[in-house]
Amino acid sequence: MHLGGTHREIFAAETAVSAGVPAPEPFVLLVDPSVADPGRTRRGKRPLWAYAHVPNGDRSDPTQLITSRIERYAPGFTDTVIAGRGISAASYEVYNPNYVGGDIGGGAMTLRQSVLRPAPRWDPYRTPLPGVYLCSASTPPGPGVHGMSGYLAALSALRHEFGVRKPPALGPCSHTAAHLG
Repeated sequence: MHLGGTHREIFAAETAVSAGVPAPEPFVLLVDPSVADPGRTRRGKRPLWAYAHVPNGDRSDPTQLITSRIERYAPGFTDTVIAGRGISAASYEVYNPNYVGGDIGGGAMTLRQSVLRPAPRWDPYRTPLPGVYLCSASTPPGPGVHGMSGYLAALSALRHEFGVRKPPALGPCSHTAAHLG
């Protein structure tokens, strides 16, 4: 779920953050993983995962900022929280050096970058190493299109490693792959 407010509010918050200024009401992405995986629910308790857009390298704990943002759209939410844990953007880079300044998206997502990530190549998933392919937010179509980079990298590997030109059907409908090949 995306929590951002009106178009004007989202624009103001994102503009501030990109200029290095914390937004008092940032854009927040919220996930309840137990919706897709009911096994994550324990004795009626559900995990909730969220992150907020903050300035690159921000050192503050985002927990209260995110909780307040959720509370705006779901009054009473705070009363249901049993525990919380926050990780600052700066700490995210310590956790994974690829997240420079806490950027889980792998850098600026400009129009140019959406097509030319990580380098201008016909097949951005192949590397110079035999049998090694990239499938991260740093490859097209970029972050926010979860899973698609991996799918496209797998198609590239099938094509180059095994000569498979038509992708296998992976979905519940057998015609799904035919439309993509």
